[in-house]
This record gives sequence, C-alpha cells and structure tokens, in this order.
Amino acid sequence: MDWLTLVERPFAAYQGNEPYIFVSYAHDDAAYVYPEIVHLRDQGFNIWYDEGIRPGASWRDEVALALTQCKLFLFFASPRSVASTNCLKEVNFSLSRERKIIVVHLEKTQLPIGLELSLSDMQAILREDHSEAAYQTKLANCLSENLPQKFEHVVVGRDLIEPNLITTAAGDKGKSIAILPFDNRSNDPDNEFLCEGIADELINGLSQVEGLKVASQLASFKYKKSDLDLSQIGQKLGVKHILNGSVQKVGDRVRITVQLSQVDNGSMLWSSRLDKTLADIFALQEEVATQVVSKLEVSLGADQNAPLVDVGTDNAQAYEQLLLGNHLFRRHTQRSLEQALSCYQRAVAFDPEFGPAYMNLHVCYRSLVSGFGAQRSENIARAEKAADRARETGYKPKVPWIVIHRRLHPEAAPGQRSSAIEACTKIREPDPEWQLHEFVQLSASLTAAGLFRGSLDYLEHYYRQSKQQPTNDNTYCWLLGQIGQFDQAILASTESIAERPDDPIPIGDRAMLYSRTGQYTKAAQDLENMAKTLPRNFPAFYHLFWLGELDAATEYFNWLESRNMMTIYKFWGCFLLGEFERGMNHLEATAAQGFGASGIRLNATRVLPASISRAVVDHPRFKNLMAQYGVDDGWYGELMDMANKLTDITGIVVRPDEDY
Repeated sequence: MDWLTLVERPFAAYQGNEPYIFVSYAHDDAAYVYPEIVHLRDQGFNIWYDEGIRPGASWRDEVALALTQCKLFLFFASPRSVASTNCLKEVNFSLSRERKIIVVHLEKTQLPIGLELSLSDMQAILREDHSEAAYQTKLANCLSENLPQKFEHVVVGRDLIEPNLITTAAGDKGKSIAILPFDNRSNDPDNEFLCEGIADELINGLSQVEGLKVASQLASFKYKKSDLDLSQIGQKLGVKHILNGSVQKVGDRVRITVQLSQVDNGSMLWSSRLDKTLADIFALQEEVATQVVSKLEVSLGADQNAPLVDVGTDNAQAYEQLLLGNHLFRRHTQRSLEQALSCYQRAVAFDPEFGPAYMNLHVCYRSLVSGFGAQRSENIARAEKAADRARETGYKPKVPWIVIHRRLHPEAAPGQRSSAIEACTKIREPDPEWQLHEFVQLSASLTAAGLFRGSLDYLEHYYRQSKQQPTNDNTYCWLLGQIGQFDQAILASTESIAERPDDPIPIGDRAMLYSRTGQYTKAAQDLENMAKTLPRNFPAFYHLFWLGELDAATEYFNWLESRNMMTIYKFWGCFLLGEFERGMNHLEATAAQGFGASGIRLNATRVLPASISRAVVDHPRFKNLMAQYGVDDGWYGELMDMANKLTDITGIVVRPDEDY
C-alpha cells in the first residue's frame, strides 16, 4: 500500500511571495513530519513541501524552483531520509544555491561522510535531547532567527501584477473584452500586418473607454491561430467578451468580417461584414469600436462625440506604412528594425504631421543603438530630431518629454540626490505632464542604492496607477530576479519572448533564469533555440556554470571573451569565475559608455549567486565606481528615509533587502 494512502497531506504547500521554509523529509517519515509542519504552520511560518508540486508538472523543476526561492531549508534527518536519493539531491541543491540549512534529527542518525562534511557548520537540533515543549521552542526560535523578520506594515504585493492581462480602465468585470488578431483572408500573406494593425488600433482605442477592461495586445495576440475555442481563450484572458474576425484585401478594397461573442455561453452579440476602400479604413475601425461600446452598454462619459479610434492621421497610405512598420518592429532584429525605419520614414513623407510615426522613428533609432550598437552618435541625433518633430505635431508620449530627452542625453540628467529630490517633490505635488513617471524615477534612485525590493514596489505602484502593465519592461523582469522572485521573472521573460519571438535576448534571459533555478531541461530548450541565431553565446556558458562543469565553462568563456561580446557578459563571466579584477575592468568600461547609476548597480550583480554578489559590491573598486555617481553608504540611509516620508501617499515602506 502506498504511504500516501496511510498519511493524508495536512495542508497545501505555500505558494505566495513572502519568505517560506522548504521542508525536506523522507516520505516514510511523513507520519512524524506532518504534525511538525502543521505546528510550524500554525505558528505563522510559511511551509513548502512536496505537496506543492502541481499535477503533471516536472518534479525536478518544481522542487528546484521552490528550493531556489526559499529563505530557509529545513531537513528532517533520519536513517530513511539520509538513504533517500531525492532528499540528498535536495540537500546538495540547497547547498549549491547557498540556502540557510537547519537539520532536525528525528532520531539518532549516522550521516554519510559526504553529507556530514557538507552539514558540519549547519545548525542542528536533536529531537530526543529535549522535552516536547523545549524542542518546539528551540525549533521555533531557530527558524525565527534565520528568517527575515515580519513587519506589521505590508507593502504593495507582487500578486496584483497579472502578467497576462492589462486592466486599462477600471470597471465592472462583466464589461471586459479581448480583441484577437484578425485572420488574413487575402491571397497575399504579407497583408498580415493589416490584420494585426486593425486589431491593435481597436485595442488602443477601446482601452481609453472608462469602465471597459481590455486585454493587452500582447496577451490577446498569443492566441493568434490558436486551437482553443473562444470560451477557453476568454477564461485564460479573464474577459467576458471576445471580438474576432477576418480581413480580406484586394487592391485598395478591404472587407472586414467581425463578430462580438459572449464567452460564458458562446452567444453572438453582434456580427457584421464591412466593405470599404483602404482610404475608408479609419471609418471602418471607428464603426467597429462604436458597435462594441454600444453592444456592451458602456458609457462614453461627457465627450460623446470624440472618436474612439484616433490613429493620428487621415492619410491611408501613411497609416498603412505605420502598421507595416509596427509589424516589422515587433520582430526586434537589427534587420527588421532597419526595415521598420523605412516604413516610418515613408509614413511621415505621406503625412508630415503624423506624430505617432515620428515617435516610432525615435524609438526605432534608439533601439538600434541600445540593442545593436548601431552608429551611436548618428542615430541618437536622428532619434532626437524625430522626437522633436513628434512634439511639434502635438503628439503626447507615454512618458514625459523630459524623460525622453534624458534618455538621449544621460549626461544632462540630474545627479542621484537631485533626481531623488525631484521625484519625491513630484510625488508630493503631482505634475500631470510627468504622467506618474516620478514613481519610475524614484524607483531608479532606489535601484542605484541597491534597495531593489523598494525599487520594485515603486515600479509596480507606477504600473497600477497608470493602469499599464510591465510588458516587455526589462528592468521589471530583472528586479524580480534580483529579489529572488524567479518564477515571476520567468513569466515576465516569457511575455517578452511572445512579443519578440525572433529576438535572442529575452530567450537568453529566460534560459539563464531556468539554469539558475535548476530547470536544466527547459534551459537547454531555450539554448537550442538561441543557438539558431547565436551558435555560441553567454547563456550557454552560464548553463555550464550552474551545472557545475567549471572547467568546460572556463574554456567556453575565454573563447567568448576573446570575441566581440557585450561588456555586460564579460564582467558577469569574470565575476562568476572569480576573476574580480578583470571583471571590474569590464564593469568600469561599461560605466564609461554612459550607463547610469541604476543600470550599473542592477546589472553588476543580477545574475550572480549571493556570495559572489556580496564580493562584488564590497569590492573597493565597485564602491569607488558607485561613489562617482554619488551613491555611498550615507546616501543609502538618507534615500531610504526620504522614500519612507512618502509612505502616507504610496503605502510603501522601503527597507534593506535582507530584511525581507
């Protein structure tokens, strides 16, 4: 008879984002261990044990991820657990991930020599040496001393950021919709851009309607050509209605077939076939949006006559080039960005007052510089000219113009103290022109000081208040990894891959997250995909490092370092291999390229294990580098106090990361 039929699992394993204890034990000891963990749970400790493995999930991946993210590893030693292959794997894995370990001997147990050496400096409790009351007190005290303290004030939680859905306007959950990319019924497959573009503009337009919740473009577009039915898609996206259809383009004629369905019962609320010329595409989109608002009975508020879909031009040729450029931009390769540039340039040639096209030109030039190092000075000048033209047209960007200027000219940005004071002042005295970006700016200041948890809280606060999502926000993803929320970081990377499937960067980021959390099979799959574009790459070295194949990793990295590799990879590799002086050379070279303080502080350590990270930030050359930005121990405390004077507004308390 299976042991599970004899001993019922007492509670669900912890699944939240607070510090938790990973419990390792032999299944044959369940009758002894379960009362122990129930008692601990009742005392307020968060407990993860193998009950937490989801049905159908890989045992190794689930356990490895839980081990990587736990704050404390509790091993119940017995003759049965020290003979268990799985328990020994868990112990060794926790050691490799530098987890704190406490050993409870359920009975007298002779540890194998290797295990005894590994656990020799770990805290141990012999259960039979204590009375029941004394044992329970000692164990609870031991766990409390090794876990971050709990605080009465709870900061904004991670779980409110839903990676797959963007709530663009507050309102009744019943008034929610996803707009799927339309099917291409044209003979020309190149007309795919028009299908995506029409759906994208409908999403943008309807997202501005107060009281209507609209699934993001990224979330909806994942279900393009999906085998799932509308009911299943609606459930996954958390919406009650779905708009889908098809586009057929022949010459300058466009036919759109569209239907609005209710998810729960599959009923069709509205359908129509619209035949227009390409010149009438604007009226066509407006008609669809108007019908959706009418059928869902959503109020448009005071401005009933304002257009729902405002694309920024009435020139159909300019608009067509914008949509084609957006389609190419999403691929995010150097070639596709250069092709997108040509489209945007044609768009502004057709309509010299087309603000969105100028702004996309600006973003495209910047992406070529930041992502591919293409003609830095020339492209920065072109990006600035495009932004100036967008501003002249009256275009309103999603970030303040001052931020756009500072991104182009980091040398013009205020220093750390001035930047933080400016952000705090704007939080106290909001300026509509800043569009809540003051929270992002203070987040960057906290990042520069190494207050990553507080930085993430402020960044999430910005996304909530602005009713946006951190979709494709690298900083958000990296901060999640920096504070040990690897599962959420993997989700964020997966969203980026969905948007940019041909871009090796997010694939490499996710591969490294998989390697770091012991999900080696998944990492290998990403590395195989990445190798199609980059046969030899840094994430492959990183994979070897976490597998413990240090000789192979060293040889691989030395080859990479001799090639034209990004400097960020160079200092990561050197630090991982213990070459700190060589790594500092590369880090200082990166800073000389114009990186800001927050970028240097976050990127210096975000892929490193804790012990190596501590060695880097304690290194005199690193401290000197950060001091050049105005970041030192004194500023660390002062900034924390400055941020916490805003708690009455934000609800956020900033503390040192080790206190969480």
